[in-house]
Amino acid sequence: MSTNNIKDKISSILSKNYPKGLTYSEICSETGSTKKTKSSVSQSLAAMLLDGKLIKERKRYRLSKPPREAAQEAPKQEKLQQQSSALIEGTFDATSLARDRSFAFVRTPEHDYFVDSEDTLNAYHNDKVLIEARKRSRQGESGVVRRIVKRANEMLPGSVGKVQNRWIFVASNPKIHTWFEISDLGNAQPGQKVILTVTNWGNPLSNKMPVGKITEILGESGDPQVELLAVIREYQLPLEFPQEVIEEVSRLPEHPQKADISKRLDLRSLFTFTIDPASAKDFDDAISIKKLDKGYRLWVHIADVAHYLPINSLAFAEAAKRGNSFYFPKKVIPMIPERLSNLICSLRPGEDKLCMTVETDFDLSGRVQKQRLYESVISSDARLAYEDVDDLFEGKPSQLSPTLKKALQEGRKLSRKLTIKAKDEGYIFFDLPDIEYEYDEDGFVHRLSLAEETESHKLIENFMLVANKYVATELSKRAPATIFRIHEDPDSQKIERMATVLDFYGISYIEKENLNKSIQHLLYSLPNKDYHRVFDRIILRSMKKAKYTTEHIRHFGLSLEDYTHFTSPIRRLCDLAVHHLCKRYICKTSKENISKEQIKHWASVASEQELQADQSERDIERVYSATFMKDRIGDEFTAMMVSANSSAAFLRLNEMPVTAVLKKDQFGKGKWEFHEREMRFVNPANNRSFELMDSLKVRIMEVSDDVYLELTDAPDAHTHYHNIKRPAATGSKNGKKRIRVDVRAARKKSDNKTRKQSRKKK
Repeated sequence: MSTNNIKDKISSILSKNYPKGLTYSEICSETGSTKKTKSSVSQSLAAMLLDGKLIKERKRYRLSKPPREAAQEAPKQEKLQQQSSALIEGTFDATSLARDRSFAFVRTPEHDYFVDSEDTLNAYHNDKVLIEARKRSRQGESGVVRRIVKRANEMLPGSVGKVQNRWIFVASNPKIHTWFEISDLGNAQPGQKVILTVTNWGNPLSNKMPVGKITEILGESGDPQVELLAVIREYQLPLEFPQEVIEEVSRLPEHPQKADISKRLDLRSLFTFTIDPASAKDFDDAISIKKLDKGYRLWVHIADVAHYLPINSLAFAEAAKRGNSFYFPKKVIPMIPERLSNLICSLRPGEDKLCMTVETDFDLSGRVQKQRLYESVISSDARLAYEDVDDLFEGKPSQLSPTLKKALQEGRKLSRKLTIKAKDEGYIFFDLPDIEYEYDEDGFVHRLSLAEETESHKLIENFMLVANKYVATELSKRAPATIFRIHEDPDSQKIERMATVLDFYGISYIEKENLNKSIQHLLYSLPNKDYHRVFDRIILRSMKKAKYTTEHIRHFGLSLEDYTHFTSPIRRLCDLAVHHLCKRYICKTSKENISKEQIKHWASVASEQELQADQSERDIERVYSATFMKDRIGDEFTAMMVSANSSAAFLRLNEMPVTAVLKKDQFGKGKWEFHEREMRFVNPANNRSFELMDSLKVRIMEVSDDVYLELTDAPDAHTHYHNIKRPAATGSKNGKKRIRVDVRAARKKSDNKTRKQSRKKK
């Protein structure tokens, strides 16, 4: 019997049993299948599930639509549209599947849907899928994947291996949760980084592996340039600009024209300087500051990229595709061509540059008195690195001019006042430094360190926040639509789970007058750096991710009602688009028509590409760290347990900023149970446990997709931190309020009297 005949027969049988459905065994019995033909039934069922014709629930198969409705459906394309409208589109997240969990998630703007592994079809990480929502379960909103709408990537970078005389492909991205069978090896060899073009995505329901052929050899695995190229190819990042964009930008004048300067406020005589990383080439922000009798005047000058990139230009269209610049070790993929980013728009010292300037007057306490935005022309007097400023602030010898020193010291005073004001309003600060890489002559990493945030970084951050907040406030009043940078309030359930974990380790979650102050108090109550190493990230994970949108929603982390990104138009689409809106609705120097649909599209692209940038940059960090650690297999380190899932503990090495994996089977003899609420493992036989903050002595055992550890034989290879110093639960005048948190109520809870008392205490 042909496959089509089997499908028709299954449809007929299930039509008679609609809506109850039948099990696999019952269907085999009804179709009269033998041992030899059962595999055909299994394959047909799997294909019908993938096509959306069937639904599987609790081992029973049924038609996705009533028999009469299915028989009357229009042609295939119309059918797909009808079905799609009844389902929910989202992005498949296979992170948990890749960690050997039995579930995945589908992310949508409204909800994250829990999906059991049996209900994922053959979806892979970041695929666009259609899901059918189910009733709320103990895991939250749940759903079933009904159709794959679009594959995230059909060309995957990875490596080649051999298992039981079969060539298999292992993707570089650990979130691609299965191996692929190789149908055509080409000239690839083990140890090489290759590109696999997928020809068949497999069928987990019938235990069929996905299949592909090797179409490109990138080079030897472990070579930094090859690994970087693999990440670039995985995220389909453009290495070059279209020729027509290059030609368009090449026609732009290198220096501002007199006609353009004449229409702007001339600030070239105002003392101005930039502060950037030492390696930076694109300087898109500069500052000027003066001490007034009754306060301070601050100018934040931002490169006027929009002047050179009108909305109808090819360069703007390309920037609107890229969304942002991508920053990798020793490699930048810019949003706009380098002639613009590094030359025409870069605020280099001694050169006239067109800018958008936010001018702000503050009183002596750092409160804003007056603000305005206008188009300007400046000439920077000095280009500083963060290290130059920190040396001055720390009292080290400095070659800076007296004028520059005075400006920096005045800026420092104002910045400190702004920091105090932000904290008083509920600003939440996490000290999570990035990893810095140092390279040898061949481009290999030879040292890892942490880039600590210093006072010079805080100064620039504070001043940029002033400009961003003002622009957001003004556009919210004047423009029909704009782009906001929002950070929604955390879900109360996540706050509860976070509070439960912290409570086990002796850290009390105490409700203050609002949720911002509660999180602030929690972070400030952590007793030392060890606690911050572990619990800052746990607290951060209880919050939502910031994003761009046209919806006017407050920024929770900054505790600001109005916020956007305006200060980096060289590297972010949002900022570039916001500049155009400022010219149209605030400065009134532009008549470009900008529709709400355009603005909404830019916000969507900016959010999607920001996620791409974050993920790709994390991927290359992981690869570079793993490559660095391969030479240290067998070396011993001390470490602290910072996180866990059901199969492993995650340890942060003390000697270098590397997070590595200690699998459960390395804990020792016995059955180890994972207690998710406390994020720890317990052995019921002897009551031994592995808990957060535990100190361990470990050895690098393996470096592959991650860095894997084993415990050393030292008698003190495992020590419980909290048994040595476990803080007592702190109290308050109002008493300890436990866990149950109504987020909205918590925000609205305070009154003016409570706020005044809080300020007096500070």
